[in-house]
Amino acid sequence: MGSRFTNVCVIAEQYRGGLLFAIVALVMGVGYVAIGVGTETVPPPLLAAFRFDASASILLTYAFVRGRWRPRTTADVLAIVVLGEFVLAGTVGFLFAGQQYITVSIAAVVMGLGPIVTVPFAYLLVPGERLSRADLVGVALGFCGVAIVANPLPAEATTGSAVGIAFICCAVLSSSLGGVLLSRLETDLSMLSLTGWGALLGGVTLHLVSVGLGETGGAIAWTPTSIAALVYLGVVVGIGGYTALLSLLAEVGPTRTSLTSFASPVVAIIAGWLVLGEAVTVLTLVGFLVVTVGFVVLNRGDFGSVLESIRR
Repeated sequence: MGSRFTNVCVIAEQYRGGLLFAIVALVMGVGYVAIGVGTETVPPPLLAAFRFDASASILLTYAFVRGRWRPRTTADVLAIVVLGEFVLAGTVGFLFAGQQYITVSIAAVVMGLGPIVTVPFAYLLVPGERLSRADLVGVALGFCGVAIVANPLPAEATTGSAVGIAFICCAVLSSSLGGVLLSRLETDLSMLSLTGWGALLGGVTLHLVSVGLGETGGAIAWTPTSIAALVYLGVVVGIGGYTALLSLLAEVGPTRTSLTSFASPVVAIIAGWLVLGEAVTVLTLVGFLVVTVGFVVLNRGDFGSVLESIRR
């Protein structure tokens, strides 16, 4: 029995990168379904805020026990603000709002634009970053893919679908800008502490947005399903998913980690079909393929060792 357990541990360590990749893709992909289910009975800003409340309470408690949990420098505070407002509140708030109007698969495909949008932001904000012609082609392909998914006919410009995609695009912009800004800040806070403080700030921001929109506790219709969705989003995604994502980032680097942005939509499409009975259109699949090609063009120099690195 002991030797079998040892063999399992050896295999798990050998394929650690691949296991982390699968965990991130699965957890994040199913998260889109949880958002769709939860926002049926709970207003999106409130559901997003409660998600961050749950994550922050657990993460900050753990960070307090471990020590080095308080921000001490200006860089610490700036990192918390950028993470909380852009990467968390902005991204999740717009994502939750957008998913009221569109299917899980469309939301996941449009969010897959994130790594592509990051490239021009990095060019504008990070010294030394350059855009080649191939990079421009990759970015253009990414936006073309989203345009195919959106299918922007003039008569449908103000429909719920168009509004939902516009919200998701705002989520992508917020996430990409926040990620680039965060990469330029050097902080001594542990990732657990930083994420906990960011979640706390993001939750407060979304609670204020909810109040500004006139939403109250009376607008919430808690059901076993919506409670399960909140637990999944706050604990499984907010803690487990991000922990696996950060571990994967350390294992295989940012380029290979960003491949999860294209694996999680596949999971979301399948989960949306199985759980919610959502149909997947040909345009959605074609758009997803075009976005993926754009990403490959942008990272053409890194794909020779992708499979080997993920397998490691």
